[in-house]
Amino acid sequence: MSRHPFMEESARRYIGEIKSVAGVTACALVSSEGRILGKHFPEGDFTSSLFAAMCATVLASAEAACGSVGIDRPCLVAVTSTDAAVLVVSVGEATLITAVIDKSADLPAVQRQLLDIAVRIGEEA
Repeated sequence: MSRHPFMEESARRYIGEIKSVAGVTACALVSSEGRILGKHFPEGDFTSSLFAAMCATVLASAEAACGSVGIDRPCLVAVTSTDAAVLVVSVGEATLITAVIDKSADLPAVQRQLLDIAVRIGEEA
């Protein structure tokens, strides 16, 4: 199993910062392989592993789609529905931020905040 660029303490700190963003109802730091590095799921843990793996797959699919048309690697993928959104934010090659966003949130503001956090994580890694 590969070693991940930052430690458990850093993951906890960043999860605290991510979950404090207005509108974030659940979140995880995930490796590009879909392994959970840190998480906040208020309703328990039963879906967090599946959520992490599927978010890693979403980002990988978006990367493939972008590559097929000559577009740079995506930094953020948003999946929206009528009741919530899921944001997958790339943190370099090895890590991603995943977050469930409440429908009442200001999605562009949440995206900006998560992108800022991703930059800080990338600088630490």
